[in-house]
Amino acid sequence: MSGGALAMLIVAIVIVWGGLAMSVVTLMRHPDVRVAEDRPDL
Repeated sequence: MSGGALAMLIVAIVIVWGGLAMSVVTLMRHPDVRVAEDRPDL
């Protein structure tokens, strides 16, 4: 692999895993309680 390809691979990995980490942090800070309210049988 060339240097440019490795750089793009690292950027893509950081974007994907960074987005996953940010979504987990956001959900932990602000849980979506509306889902539980929509289904009272849970």
